Amino acid sequence: MYATTAGGRLQVPRGGAAQEFTITVRNGNARAYGALVVAFQMEIAINSEGPAAPQNGMVLEHRDPATGAWRAVELRVANDTLPPSLHKGGAPLAKDAVRTERYRIRATKGGPAVSMPLMITAVDTAAGQGTSSDRAFAARTSLTVSTLRQA
Repeated sequence: MYATTAGGRLQVPRGGAAQEFTITVRNGNARAYGALVVAFQMEIAINSEGPAAPQNGMVLEHRDPATGAWRAVELRVANDTLPPSLHKGGAPLAKDAVRTERYRIRATKGGPAVSMPLMITAVDTAAGQGTSSDRAFAARTSLTVSTLRQA
């Protein structure tokens, strides 16, 4: 799995336009996945300019390939990892298959000034209760997100 964006990092002005990125999941030849979901997480950011902002002041969206509409995606903000059994949803991914999905992120005007990783994990939600994290977390990557003051 890998994530790409123009410039290799996400630089989003607070209160400004979103920046797009893609995530490509390339399944090897070991096994098919029954339900693979892409999950996003950031550590908690301190907002020195005001009260804490939901989701660190970030809005994350996924582009629905069937309709072209952008739909909200959950961005977990925490300093620990959610156990794989608590992730829900996902779509099958066959052996040797490749799937590329489009996302975008923007920073709200009142969000904190940050530069930190957006952690991205492909989770096999069909793995079942008690499956080791090494097997349930199919792949991991990250992109750096930096929020900028609007000029």
